[in-house]
Amino acid sequence: MGTSLQIQEKARQKRRARLFNVLKVAISVGMLAYVLLVRVDLGELAGVVADAHWGYLAAAALLAILGVALRAVRWRALLRALQIDVDLRRLVGLYFVGTFFNIFLPSGFGGDAVRTMELARQSKRTPEAIGTVLVDRANGLWVLFILGLIAMPFAARYVPTDTVLLLSVVSGAAVVGGWIVMGTAFLPWLGGKIRLPGQAKLERFYQAVSRCGRRALGQASAVSLLFNLINITINYTIARGLNVDRPFWIFFAFAPMLSISLLVPSIGGLGVRETAHMMFYGTVGVTSAAATAMGLAQFAAQTLVPGLIGGVLYAIEGMRGLRVEPEGEAQE
Repeated sequence: MGTSLQIQEKARQKRRARLFNVLKVAISVGMLAYVLLVRVDLGELAGVVADAHWGYLAAAALLAILGVALRAVRWRALLRALQIDVDLRRLVGLYFVGTFFNIFLPSGFGGDAVRTMELARQSKRTPEAIGTVLVDRANGLWVLFILGLIAMPFAARYVPTDTVLLLSVVSGAAVVGGWIVMGTAFLPWLGGKIRLPGQAKLERFYQAVSRCGRRALGQASAVSLLFNLINITINYTIARGLNVDRPFWIFFAFAPMLSISLLVPSIGGLGVRETAHMMFYGTVGVTSAAATAMGLAQFAAQTLVPGLIGGVLYAIEGMRGLRVEPEGEAQE
C-alpha cells in the first residue's frame, strides 16, 4: 500500500513538473513575442545591435564570470560558519552549473535547487545545505535593496516621481523585512502566537540564519556589496555598449526590481527580463528597442556565457559522478 502511494505521489510530482515547464515556456515565448512583435520595431532593434560597441559587451561578460566566483566566496563564508568545509573551486563550479540550470529550470533562481542537491549529497547535511543556499540568495538581494535605497535620492532627479515612490516603498519594505528575518527573533515569536503562511519554510530559513551567526552574515554582506556593485556595473557597461547614455545612479535604482522580476517562471528570464527593462528604463527615455537589446545582452552576459561554462563543467564532472537529475521546481 505504501509503495503504491509513493508511486502515485511521484507520478503527480512529475505531472506538476511537466505542467510547470510548459508554463515557463509559454511565459517566455509569449512575452518575447509580445516584446518583439508588438512593442519593438525589429528594424530599430537590428540597428541598435549593429551600432553596438562589442568591447563593452565583452567586458560585461568577463565581469559576469567574476561575479559568479564572488558569489561562491559568499556561499563559502556561510558554509564555514556551519563547519562545512568545501573547496572554493568546487563551490565556484557548482555556481556555474547552477547558472547552466537557470536556463532550463522554472525561474532565474532554478539553479539554487541544483546547488542544494549537490551540496547535500556531498556534505550529507541536507538541512544546512538548503539553509545556506537560501541565506546566500536572500543576503545578496537584501544588500542589493539597500544599495537601491541609498541610490534613490541621487536617481530621483532623473526618474519620474511615481517610479521613485514605487521603488522606494518596495526597497524600504525589503530592507526592513530582511532585517526582521535575519536580524531579529520576531518571526519565531510571531509563529508561536499565530500560524503564518509558509511557516515551515520560514522557520527553516530562520534556523539557518541563526546557525550562521552575525559574523558570517557580515562577511557574506561584504561580499554581496562587492558583487552587486559589479552587477550594476555590468548593466551600465551593457548600456554604454548599446549607446544608452544614462546616469550611473539610475542603474542602482532599477537593479533590485530587475532582479526580483526573474522570480517569474520563464526560460532563464527570457521575455520577463526584456519586459522589465522596457518598463523601467522606458521611464527615463530609453527606447523600447534599446531596452530590449539591453535585456537580451544582459541575458547573454550574465546567464548564457556563465551557463555555457557551467554546461561544460557539468559534462566533465558527470564522468566523475557529479551529474544530477533535477526534478520539479526550484526550492525557493
